[in-house]
Amino acid sequence: MKKIVSILLVLVMVLSFAACSKAPVAEFKILDTDGTLLYEFEAEITEGATAGSLLEDYLKANNIDYTIVDGTMLNNIGDRANDTENWSVYWAVYLNGEYGQLGLWEQTLEDGDLVELKYEESNF
Repeated sequence: MKKIVSILLVLVMVLSFAACSKAPVAEFKILDTDGTLLYEFEAEITEGATAGSLLEDYLKANNIDYTIVDGTMLNNIGDRANDTENWSVYWAVYLNGEYGQLGLWEQTLEDGDLVELKYEESNF
């Protein structure tokens, strides 16, 4: 009986450790000006990955057209592009509901983070 209990205890411990070692994941949502969800995906956060690199991986893997300016600024996703003349529309970045304080390629992520890219109309 002690042997069975010991085996069960070891099994529970192994399964607990396996559950704890789950890879960290971030969620991404890409939204149109009216809030319509255009794309949504989860990405495993690997060492050295940034929000920008994970976004690029997804866009490339799904053959979605995009452009980056100066290696740091997202210009377009599909046919939705920044208005670089008047800035009447642009891609805004939010991290966990707050306006992003870093660029996509500077922003590191933690398990459970939510990155939202919103195609927004400017107020000026």
